[in-house]
Amino acid sequence: MSHQRKNKPPPGAKKDKMSQFEMTWGVIRPYFAQYRWKLYYVIVISLIASSFEPSIAVMVKPVFNAVAEHKEEARPLLWVVPLGMIFLFALRGAFVFYAKYSLEKLVLKVVRDIQVSLYQHFMFLSLAHYERSTTGEMMSRTVNDTAHMNRIIPMTVDAISQTFQLLGLIGVCFYMEPKLSLLAMIVFPAALLPTQWVGTGMRRYTKKGLREVAVINSMMQETYSGTKVVKAFAMVTREIERYREIMYKLLGIQYKYARVKNLISPLLGAMGAIGIAPIVYYALLRLTEPGESAAGVIGSMGAFVGAVALMYNPLRKLGEIFGHLNSAYGAAERIRATFEQQTTVTESPDAIVLPPMQNEIRYHRVSFKYEDEWVLQDFNMTAKKGELVALVGVSGSGKSTVVNLLPRFYDVSEGAITIDGVDIRKATLRSLRLQIGVVTQETFLFNDTVANNIKYGSDDKTIEEVIAAAQAAYAHDFVMKLPSGYDTVIGERGVRLSGGERQRLAIARALLKDPPILILDEATSALDTAAEREVQKALDSLVKNRTTIAIAHRLSTIRHASKIVVIKNGKVAEQGTHTELMAREGEYKRLYEMQFFLTEHATDHYSDGDAGAETSD
Repeated sequence: MSHQRKNKPPPGAKKDKMSQFEMTWGVIRPYFAQYRWKLYYVIVISLIASSFEPSIAVMVKPVFNAVAEHKEEARPLLWVVPLGMIFLFALRGAFVFYAKYSLEKLVLKVVRDIQVSLYQHFMFLSLAHYERSTTGEMMSRTVNDTAHMNRIIPMTVDAISQTFQLLGLIGVCFYMEPKLSLLAMIVFPAALLPTQWVGTGMRRYTKKGLREVAVINSMMQETYSGTKVVKAFAMVTREIERYREIMYKLLGIQYKYARVKNLISPLLGAMGAIGIAPIVYYALLRLTEPGESAAGVIGSMGAFVGAVALMYNPLRKLGEIFGHLNSAYGAAERIRATFEQQTTVTESPDAIVLPPMQNEIRYHRVSFKYEDEWVLQDFNMTAKKGELVALVGVSGSGKSTVVNLLPRFYDVSEGAITIDGVDIRKATLRSLRLQIGVVTQETFLFNDTVANNIKYGSDDKTIEEVIAAAQAAYAHDFVMKLPSGYDTVIGERGVRLSGGERQRLAIARALLKDPPILILDEATSALDTAAEREVQKALDSLVKNRTTIAIAHRLSTIRHASKIVVIKNGKVAEQGTHTELMAREGEYKRLYEMQFFLTEHATDHYSDGDAGAETSD
């Protein structure tokens, strides 16, 4: 399945105007396809459960009539109603339990599928999306919004069940008292009018609340990950206060939501009383009319009022259901909007598997535009097999963009990047990225064992190969000093390791992958002087058999590069070897001498020799 196919939003996620129910059903419908017969089965069981209360109303009338006429034979019937009610309600309870339990299992499966689909969708979005969105927002969409979605199906099935029950009771009412039933049908629909206003309010406050939850999730993720910075700058109290302010804002929204939600029952109760009052008046009026049989009226009216009273519960539930459905619709809108976000990096339907690199990587008149700003313009560069090409430039010159375009983290705006003459946009993403190893300054490690972190992306490798990669990266010695060696869990983002240790594990990960192409973003920058020399020797031997593109911050580390490309304002200012560029009196020499001067100046002030100037991107 292609990347483009996987990222396709579910059917129904269209931008045209549609009802809330159509929009919501359009989001969840694809996930019910494999479970639809189970859903139909649950609906049938729910409808059977709903038929019991109308049966009770029908059973009451003959008993009331017999009692009202003081018939002796009515005495045995006195047990019929209570025993019949016990039996019917017990049977109804069994059906309701089975229906609700089966439905909840079904809903849990569907919500799980939606969460997996959302996670997959986020993972396939390009890096541009992650630069615009926060981690907290994406977590909120995947967890909190889908939690609201799990109300929709049970409530919809419950609405069908309650409607069926209501229609049954209405049928009973018309059978017994047609005139009173017509009056009730005029008055009772008014009881549902408040639910429209209440539902709109619940939907509005749900969307606001979910937005604030996303802000809270993002803030917690940032502060927990950046605890060292928070403490170092004495910002703990300020962050707590900021968290409290956001929580109070969310609390205010929750108060408003609770106020609107809890208006449903009293409003429905009041409207129900208004509806029953004319019916009671009409019944009493009939009792005063000459020629009417009091016994007949009492029997009919008793059963009728009983049926009307039973109607109140499904009416109340329908009102509450519609209110809560509006709340869930707010979450559905956010999920729909997420599925409508499309990646800017897609796979061609006829994409080919890229063969292992044999000759060269070529950037041909590449331009890249980020939002409204050109980051690269008419950029040309060639890296032949086995070459080490170093990228040099001041901060913001475009070095990181050059390397990010190669694995298609972004796509070029103009021009093309080719590997052995094949445009990388015509290759499958997997075959392209499997050929590229990446080691950046921002080392990311998972909360897993050392071995699994090194094996990430190379699950087929043996522990012997893992150890060999660690030894090549000069990581083996410190790993063996850990409590459980290669089985030691290193904590989230590798917090239990030093910066240099994390960097060496990242290098070991890239070495184990053994890719023909290597991207290094100053891979030794986090190492101390002794470790840097050791790892640099390992890297020197490794790059001989790979095409390596390295972003250089410390220019002293790339003097041996096959080619140095100097980037200025998104364009190639000059390129050549270290010796050639130093002889040209150009941009490279200016940067080199400036860095050398700053390093010498720092050495005069700091005896430990750790200070140094760097250019960064």
